[in-house]
Amino acid sequence: MFDVIPPSKQLPPTNSALLLFDRAMRIRAISSEIVRAAQYLNSFSDQELSELGINRSDIDDTIQRYI
Repeated sequence: MFDVIPPSKQLPPTNSALLLFDRAMRIRAISSEIVRAAQYLNSFSDQELSELGINRSDIDDTIQRYI
């Protein structure tokens, strides 16, 4: 009989591009808040950070990424 091709779960390229662009703009909009939070956490001692499960290098990397 007829072969049925199941619908693809992938979005068309235009929709994918729009979703990626929207996500990038959201990240850009909150980047100053991310840096501010990372700078605040950077004032904590190493022991306080470890109690929160955060590495100081992660904070430094985050600040550099969003500046």
